[in-house]
Amino acid sequence: MDLEQEHEVAGFLGVNLEKDEVTDHLEMRQDGLVDRVIESIGLDNGMAKVKYTPADGTPLVKDEDGEPASGQFSYSSVVGMLLYLSGHTRPEITYAVNCCARYMFNPRLSHEKALKRIGRYLKATRDKGLIMRPSNEFKVD
Repeated sequence: MDLEQEHEVAGFLGVNLEKDEVTDHLEMRQDGLVDRVIESIGLDNGMAKVKYTPADGTPLVKDEDGEPASGQFSYSSVVGMLLYLSGHTRPEITYAVNCCARYMFNPRLSHEKALKRIGRYLKATRDKGLIMRPSNEFKVD
């Protein structure tokens, strides 16, 4: 087993914190997890079309009569990674991930396509994260 010493707890949790010295904003990012999602889905070859929204305009339905899932990737594993990501640094994908998580035990091809759409969105916005503005007041923006 290889062990390495982490210098910060944020690195251990997979969350990178960067401070903008000009604005004093903190940005939380999980680039490693985003890369793992992209690789797991199979979008790491550079040929994927970019999507700028994580969800399609139509609702994701049960699709009982739809084509079965292709099984090219572990649906439940990708949903788990996306749930972790959406809960920590990428809240904008929460709705789309939640819709996919509903069908984790019987995914169809349409559900895999929805996960790939989220993956394409993450690929297009890989350098984005959660920005916090620390202050002495307790104020939610």
